[in-house]
Amino acid sequence: MTTCDRSDYFFMNRKRRRDRILRKCAAMRAAKERKRLANPLFERDPKLVPFYPLQFGVRDKRTGDVAFVDFKSVRDAARRLSVIKRYYL
Repeated sequence: MTTCDRSDYFFMNRKRRRDRILRKCAAMRAAKERKRLANPLFERDPKLVPFYPLQFGVRDKRTGDVAFVDFKSVRDAARRLSVIKRYYL
């Protein structure tokens, strides 16, 4: 027993429908690119680069080398410190 009386028809032309939508999206992207190329005077906005206000650093007492990286998250910092501990200690 099915809860939807049209459930048999859902999967019937699924691949064909998917291909049609992908072609439509590709055509829209191509049209957008042609529009951009036709009007080169319009200055495109630069892509936003993430800004991290904090940094954390590690200093090697033997050589005095210091390295700073952006503090993205605690998980990222823990991963970086575990790599340092594994290979440099």
